[in-house]
Amino acid sequence: MKRRADKIKVDKGSKGGRSRLSGQTMKCVFVFESIHRVMKAEKLLKGKGIKIDLIPVPREISSDCGVAIELSEDSETIALCILEENKISIMECFIKNPKGKFEKKKGVQ
Repeated sequence: MKRRADKIKVDKGSKGGRSRLSGQTMKCVFVFESIHRVMKAEKLLKGKGIKIDLIPVPREISSDCGVAIELSEDSETIALCILEENKISIMECFIKNPKGKFEKKKGVQ
């Protein structure tokens, strides 16, 4: 079953500047194999109106220095669909609960 990102409506939000994800909602963190993939994913997701933030890879996830993408859990499905359609693979996906603890999400890649 192939998912199509263009059939799902996305809230475009405000234009310009970085969107700071806030509130007590659960968040997703996407970890990629390289900074090049992070930058490609950032451009693509922001172009589709997905609110994301670039963050340092949290130490709880990896001791390597790197950059990850953080987004609301509500946007996870559409973001994964967009990345899949554009052949950008995610190394790992984590859910960050309101208390700041990370849990690896199974079956995402």
